[in-house]
Amino acid sequence: MEDNMGSAFPDLCASVVQRRDAELKSLHLIAQAVNFTISMDDVLELIYTQLSRVIDLPNFYIAFADSRRHCFSCAFYVQQQERIYDEEEWGLETGLTGYLYRKGVTIRSQSYVTECEARGIQPSGKNVQAWMGVPLLAEDRTIGVMVASSRDTATSFSAEDEDFFTTVASHLASGIERRRLHERLETRARQLKTLNEIGNSLASSLNLDEVLDLVVRNAASLLDAEAGSLLLADETSGDLIFRTSSGPVGPKLVGLRVPAGKGIAGEAFAENRPVIVNDMEHDARWYQLFDEQAHFVTRSLLAVPLNARGRNIGVLEVINHQAQHPFEDEDVSLLQSFGAQAAIAIENARLFTTTDQALQDRVEELTTFQQIDRQLNATLDYEKVLELTLSWAIRITGAELGIMAALYEQEDGVRGLRLLATEGYPEEFVGQYTGDELWPLERGLIGRAVILGKPLLVRDVTSDAHYFEAVAGMCSQFSVPLRRENRVIGVVGIESSDADCFSEEKMGFITRLVDHAAIAIDNARLFRQVQRANDAKTEFIDFVSHELKQPMTSMRGYIDLLKKGLAGPLNEQQTQFLNVVRSNVQRMDRLVSDLLAISRIEAGRVQLSMDLISPGQVVVEAVESFRQAFEEKNQTLVVADFAQLPAIQGDQDRLVQVLTNLLSNASKYTPEGGRITLSLERDELEGRAYIRWQVVDDGIGMTPEEQGNLFTKFYRSDNPEVRKQRGTGLGLAISHRIVEMHGGYIQVESEPGQGSTFSLGIPVAEVET
Repeated sequence: MEDNMGSAFPDLCASVVQRRDAELKSLHLIAQAVNFTISMDDVLELIYTQLSRVIDLPNFYIAFADSRRHCFSCAFYVQQQERIYDEEEWGLETGLTGYLYRKGVTIRSQSYVTECEARGIQPSGKNVQAWMGVPLLAEDRTIGVMVASSRDTATSFSAEDEDFFTTVASHLASGIERRRLHERLETRARQLKTLNEIGNSLASSLNLDEVLDLVVRNAASLLDAEAGSLLLADETSGDLIFRTSSGPVGPKLVGLRVPAGKGIAGEAFAENRPVIVNDMEHDARWYQLFDEQAHFVTRSLLAVPLNARGRNIGVLEVINHQAQHPFEDEDVSLLQSFGAQAAIAIENARLFTTTDQALQDRVEELTTFQQIDRQLNATLDYEKVLELTLSWAIRITGAELGIMAALYEQEDGVRGLRLLATEGYPEEFVGQYTGDELWPLERGLIGRAVILGKPLLVRDVTSDAHYFEAVAGMCSQFSVPLRRENRVIGVVGIESSDADCFSEEKMGFITRLVDHAAIAIDNARLFRQVQRANDAKTEFIDFVSHELKQPMTSMRGYIDLLKKGLAGPLNEQQTQFLNVVRSNVQRMDRLVSDLLAISRIEAGRVQLSMDLISPGQVVVEAVESFRQAFEEKNQTLVVADFAQLPAIQGDQDRLVQVLTNLLSNASKYTPEGGRITLSLERDELEGRAYIRWQVVDDGIGMTPEEQGNLFTKFYRSDNPEVRKQRGTGLGLAISHRIVEMHGGYIQVESEPGQGSTFSLGIPVAEVET
């Protein structure tokens, strides 16, 4: 008996070590997967695969909680070790999963029914024996559950299984949260870009009806809403009047009146603040008559006041998220930013179209503002926006000195001004307050204007104790606070040696200019924050790629040494294992290289080495590098004869990379014995000459939906035949970017089961004569 115990103990230790090694390897792979931007389904598939290597998982599922709809949605489901594609939903109170969601605890039991009865829960599963579930916790909230179970009474889950299961769930939850934050950042960047484009569109028209229509349609599009409405105030009665409305019932609302201070729009107007209602059915402020007259159901509504030049001119509303989501604070901020531009555009259009002779004198000013708006909206460069604003202020007034400063608050709570743009001031004066040292608000007239929160004119600066003399000989100074959503964010100050420099008309113009500029400045500031975040992402990928490539190089080297027998002879199975490891190291190396390439391309860090090159040489190099792959699959590669073609201007290595990728995909998704044809010819497109490479295969083909997503990063089709092949979903995205950088095109034509045709076009080089 002692001999048996002595022999069993090493076996037990080996088993524990083996399990621990498997757990660490699986956690390493899972941590990598959740940190890369691959599809969620691929992440969940990988998690199940890695868990299965350590724990027996006959039945397994991951479900995410939807607190708004009060239900779980099954995202990944395996039954008897077979993937089931079932979008099942059940209530957040149902069964043990509901208990996990409410309590945020882990449960492991050998009897599901007994566990439910002990907790006073109605069992929801059938014939379930062993059961283990953990909540997916992100910060202070539960976002879902991960559950394993078995119907076999002989199956049980150990404490070690529970620990490993919980650790994997923690990785998954944190990865989902990071993915959510990244998506929100990208969404905000897209919205800012769209907001800038819409601003350009609004600034391009002074026709009131056209501007109103643009405002409503763009507001609904920007917030992905079903409908939108714009109500303007009637200065005589104080009522709000529906001037334009979009959506299926928009025309039926035009002309309807909302009494002053009544309803949701009336409240937003009267109190000059945004109003969100996400349960319209039970809100007493909503005029049900509107829905009844329009035969429409309003579920949620966001209304913001429109403020132009210090007064409220109306209300902008968006109704019902397309995805039936509630409106949130981010939607408020976005619609307010858009509303600020819209209000100015509407006011400009109203002023321009009025027949009042006094307002006709301002046509030139409005035209100038259009020019200013176009210049401001043409860039998101923070410094350039500031310089443009200051330049216009000095040009219009004829002042000699100008300064723009932003309001900052130090860690100790002391507020001050940082000088961002100046004109006419000596460098030794400006340099003091462009870094960490702030201009005190108690000093000078610009600080005084910030404290007062309103424009400040001093015609005789020598008689004002607050004036700070930076340049001798100045007589008057006009300072205007920069305001954004009722808060002061900075100040513009201009000085002149002429006491009468600042007339009422010029001061009004500068005040309006500052209102315009504040929006562009804030958008530029936000865009710079987004750029910094993107730069940080690129630097992170560079760092991770570098750190991964070093150990992979060592792994490849040692694998090659082992295969050469330097550590002793290898049997056939050991050689096979080493080949598998090397293959996966190469795959990871390609993934890292692709991630690094797409990141650098997006960050503008890839420079093309442009030379005159022969299109045929690109074919020769690409075919030579990939000929062995065709031979291994017994595929026929036909290279069509091509005549002498003109040279192109391009980066030969990059174009070979693109053509190699197209050939690789053709081989990968064409069965053994298939046929691939490569041709090269001259092409004409919109009056310009191109050289076109064409790769035609008789493989599995693609649906129109797959073709539409083909050049999207990380996209991989759900087609099982596609999923059989290894890939990152980055090759075509990288190829598309490279071709765009050459001023060319890449296209695809395909039908399921009928093969695919990829066309790559690069402009013919323009030869100087």
